[in-house]
Amino acid sequence: MDLVSLNALVNRYVWGPEMMVAFLVVGLYLTLRTGLIQFTKIGIIFRETLGAIRERALGASGEITPFQATMVALGATMGQGNLIGVTSAILIGGPGAIFWMWVAGVLGMATKFAEATLAVHFRQRYADGSVSGGPMYYLSRGLPKGLRWLGAVYAFLAALAAFGIGNLTQSSAMAGSLEAAFDIPVGLTGFAVALIAAFILGGGIRRIAAFAQTLVPLMLFAFLAAGLYALFFHLDALGGAFAAIFQNAFGFRAAAGGAAGYALAQTLKAGVGRGIFSNEAGLGSAAIAHAQAQVDHPVRQGFWGVIEVFLDTLVVNTVMALLVLTSGAWQLGQSAPHAFVAAWDFPGGASVAAVILALFVFTTLVSWGFYGEEAAGFLFGDGIRWPYRITYIVFAFVGALGGFELLTAFADTLNGLMAIPNLIGLLLLGGLVAQLVRGFFRGEPWQPPR
Repeated sequence: MDLVSLNALVNRYVWGPEMMVAFLVVGLYLTLRTGLIQFTKIGIIFRETLGAIRERALGASGEITPFQATMVALGATMGQGNLIGVTSAILIGGPGAIFWMWVAGVLGMATKFAEATLAVHFRQRYADGSVSGGPMYYLSRGLPKGLRWLGAVYAFLAALAAFGIGNLTQSSAMAGSLEAAFDIPVGLTGFAVALIAAFILGGGIRRIAAFAQTLVPLMLFAFLAAGLYALFFHLDALGGAFAAIFQNAFGFRAAAGGAAGYALAQTLKAGVGRGIFSNEAGLGSAAIAHAQAQVDHPVRQGFWGVIEVFLDTLVVNTVMALLVLTSGAWQLGQSAPHAFVAAWDFPGGASVAAVILALFVFTTLVSWGFYGEEAAGFLFGDGIRWPYRITYIVFAFVGALGGFELLTAFADTLNGLMAIPNLIGLLLLGGLVAQLVRGFFRGEPWQPPR
């Protein structure tokens, strides 16, 4: 068996039904251990997060505010998976896939809550007040001694996967969309992306946070404004779209052309897979950003993890799904990228879709650059940071030129493998998460581990 075939085999397992069940089981387990926190404490969660954006950061450790940390994480999470990926889920599994995407998102709220909470609890503090954190730290510091090597495994996989999932894939998607919409040469897009990314990443987490704090909310607002405007032209189909989602969630549906039916298993796989891939709950990557927050208790940042999944899956993905369903784009027999563009069914919609896609993928590219750098720094120390940044920027340029499908395929497998050590850690540290939750709501002071 050659390397390509071996990668394809491993990829089928790490993104297959078995792993999807593992994601859901861990999400359900953490939901129960935290007392159904995404349901029972939802009012407190919104008040502590979106209701307190203007408040100053709490705590001396950390480099950026809780809101900035969440915007960095959200910038990485909201990429082409929320746009073309959601479209693809509907083409494969039908409207019912969206219901299971919501289920995966709701359970993923508890998973992301635990990841953000553990990231702050186990982060490494330095004398200058800066910090580093994420799965590699809570795995290497929180697990029993015989399993702490999982932290290094996670860091290795994340440092490499960033070049594919966060870089080549995103740069290629941006260049392709801008060329199709505005005839901008892919080389020019690649050069501009590399130049801007170099400036942002070169400033470290504070410049990345300032960028994310400004662009991610504007990007989210632009998407929602354009999306709601597009839905306005199909208001009469909105009720039918919701009906189709629920009616097709538990049974069979006719394919787009009406020639075949899709089984429930395929609907489940498409919806759950999209929910997991788009919000990244269980992959642990967002915890690297959440660890940077200036908070006085880990649970407080965990609340932002819940909001991150809420915005990504229940808001952005839902609007995108409704665009695809109400416009009828999913029934045109087109590929996912073409159906995505067709969903923006209003004058100039194709150009708007291209710009929105470009913004989504660029924020992903920047945030994943930080993730990869932090993972490499965990393994090799601070001396690796600038060489890693330079290499990452070069990849951002060449990725726009295309032709790296094989390398992207390997990176996709590495991205899926990242979940294995992280999910093991979340299961073993679930009791600690529950303890931190109880302590927070009892008003007990938090003591970071030594």
